[in-house]
Amino acid sequence: MRVATVLLLGLLLATSTPALAAGPVSDGAVAHLFGYFPKPGLRAEFDAGYRRHLQWHRDRRDPLPWYGWYVTSGKRAGMFVNGSFGAPFAAFDARVDPAGDAADGARNVTAFAEPAFRASYRLRREFSTGFPLERREPTHQVQVFHYRLVPGAVRHFEAVLRGARAALGAQGDTPAYTWYELVVGGAPGYLLMIAREGWAGYDAHAGGLEGVLAAAGRDDLLEALSVSVAAVESEDWSYRADLSSIPPR
Repeated sequence: MRVATVLLLGLLLATSTPALAAGPVSDGAVAHLFGYFPKPGLRAEFDAGYRRHLQWHRDRRDPLPWYGWYVTSGKRAGMFVNGSFGAPFAAFDARVDPAGDAADGARNVTAFAEPAFRASYRLRREFSTGFPLERREPTHQVQVFHYRLVPGAVRHFEAVLRGARAALGAQGDTPAYTWYELVVGGAPGYLLMIAREGWAGYDAHAGGLEGVLAAAGRDDLLEALSVSVAAVESEDWSYRADLSSIPPR
């Protein structure tokens, strides 16, 4: 049965997605993400320390934007995530005083928290419908999906993303979907960030690949999705402007 499903997938992709062989489209924009769990009873101290660390960056005129969120729903609820978006990889070779940054981070951030993860992603513009973070226009919330792929499924999964992008374009009024491909920090996977201004937005648009493809009647791509994804997790992140630093361009 599994073999038949894979053969069907190949036929569907060959007939419905002629751009399958196209390479990634990227303008060099990268997302570096870092996660921390505040130590028990020290969340207020962590928040205050992280504000001091952001001030360290401002005092040195760091040109990189740094966004901060707390995960409010999902298995990692309570984790703080900070990230820099929109700069190329090379910008991090020229970052401001790395040794000083690490020392200040140890005093003000990891003294009050346990590091949870760090990962780097490449923006995949051709699959996305909007770029709030690259434009330095964060929304109040973000619905986040983490897709982990089965080995060898990258091309198949990207065919699904092309179909979803076309379906979103046909739907019209939808929140911004921004796709990122994992480069460093785990197994082959993709990150989807859906811009939200509040919980009411879920009434109008649930988000996620399955809903988009089902609404478009793309059963072929739903089948492709089912055999290319090993696991998916969803979260909601709440933006913290007081724990973010967005320098002028």
